Amino acid sequence: MTDSYFDWVRTLFDPARIHEKPEALRGIRVLDLSMLIFGPATADFLGELGAEVIKVELPGRGDTTRILGPPAFFWKNVPVTLFGMNHSKYHVGIDMHRPEGQELIRRLAARADVLIEGFAPGYLDSLGIGYRQLSELNPRLIYVACSTYGQFGPGAPAQPAEHDLLDQALSGLLHITGDPAGPPMRVGSWIGAYAQAAWGCLALLGALHWREGLRGRADDRRLGRGRAHALPRVHGAPLPHHGPGAPPHRAVRAGRLPVHLRPRQGRLRLHRGLHGCELPGVLPHHGRPGLAQDPRFDSTLKRATMENEAALLEEIERWSRNFTAEEILEQVLADPGPGVVVFGPVNPPSRTLAETHWWERGCLRIVDDPLFGRLLLQMPVWRMTRTPPRLNWACRPAGYHNGHVYQKHFGLGPGRLAELKAQGIL
Repeated sequence: MTDSYFDWVRTLFDPARIHEKPEALRGIRVLDLSMLIFGPATADFLGELGAEVIKVELPGRGDTTRILGPPAFFWKNVPVTLFGMNHSKYHVGIDMHRPEGQELIRRLAARADVLIEGFAPGYLDSLGIGYRQLSELNPRLIYVACSTYGQFGPGAPAQPAEHDLLDQALSGLLHITGDPAGPPMRVGSWIGAYAQAAWGCLALLGALHWREGLRGRADDRRLGRGRAHALPRVHGAPLPHHGPGAPPHRAVRAGRLPVHLRPRQGRLRLHRGLHGCELPGVLPHHGRPGLAQDPRFDSTLKRATMENEAALLEEIERWSRNFTAEEILEQVLADPGPGVVVFGPVNPPSRTLAETHWWERGCLRIVDDPLFGRLLLQMPVWRMTRTPPRLNWACRPAGYHNGHVYQKHFGLGPGRLAELKAQGIL
C-alpha cells in the first residue's frame, strides 16, 4: 500500500462519485403525510438513503411550513427552512378531508412500505385512513406517528401541536441551556424536531429489517414517537442537569470571536479520580499561574459550584480578552501545559461556511436548480462507501409531481387529473 490512510479513505468516500453507486433503500416507498419539521425530516432522511418519498399536501395550500417565517427567510416565495427537509421528494396534492382524496390515500398506502404522519393522535383514524384501517389493506405497512406526547398516556388525547420551544421546555433541555444564574435559553435550532426525526428513522430502519426477516408474517409495525420524550435521549444522562463534568465548560470572551473552553482530564490523571483532578494545564500555564493553587479551584468538585465557576470564568477572561480566538488556539496547540484542554472558536455561520474542511467532505454544496436558481444546501450527514446517501433535487411546489405519481401508480391521464384538480381534490 503506497497511499497514505487519508488518501485511501478520501478515495473511498469521494463526494464526486456518489451518484455512481447504488442506494441503500432503493425500492422502498414512503408516503409522507406530515407537515412542519419532524415528520418531513424523518422522510427526508429516508429519501437521502434512496427511498422513493411521496409527499402529500393540501391542494393550493401545501405544507404549513411553506408560509412560515419573516420575509428575509424566503427565496423565490419559498421559506429556506422548507429546503432542508424536503429534498428529492415527489410532491402531490390530495385533499384527504374529501372521500375521493381519502380513497387516493388508501390506494397509495396499499403500495407503500412506510407511512409517516404528524397529526393529532387518532385524527387520521377518524377519517378512516389511520393505521387500523390501512394495515388491513397493506399488512406490511410500517406506520410512523409523530407527536409531542406520543400516541397514548394521560397527555396524549389533548396534547398541543408541534412547538419546538414547548418540547425543549417539557423535556428539561431548557433547564441546562444558558447561564445557570440567568434565564433559560432556547437552543437556536429545531433540535426537538431533528432529534425526533433521527430516532424515528432508527426505529423505522429496525422495523424494515425485522419485516424483511419475517418474510411478511403478521406483526405490529406501528411506531409512535413522542418529541418531548425523544429529547431527553440526546442529553447524555437520564435527566438533564448542569453536571460538574470538568468545569469550566463554557464560552469565554476573546478579542474577536468568543472561545469555547472545555477542560478534559488526560490519561495520566485518570487514576486520581474525577473530582480530584487539577485545573487542566493551559489555564494556569498560559493564563493565570496562581489559579492552580487557589483553594476554590483545586478540584473539579469545587469548581462545579455556581459561585466558584463564576469566579473562575472571571479570572480566565482577564487573560482571554487580550487575545483573539486564533491566538489562544495557537498557544494551546504549541504548548498545552501539564493538563489537557479542549479549545475552539465559537463560529458564526459565515465563518463555518468559509472553512474548506466542510466543502472538501461534501457537507455543503451549491446547486443550480431549474426552479430556484443557485441554492446552498446541506448534504446528507452519513458517509457510506458502497451505498452513499445523496440529494437528487431540491423541494418542489405542492402538487408539482401529480402527473408523474398518478400516471405511474394509477394510470391516471391528463384528462382525469384535470377533472380531479377542478374538483379541488388534487
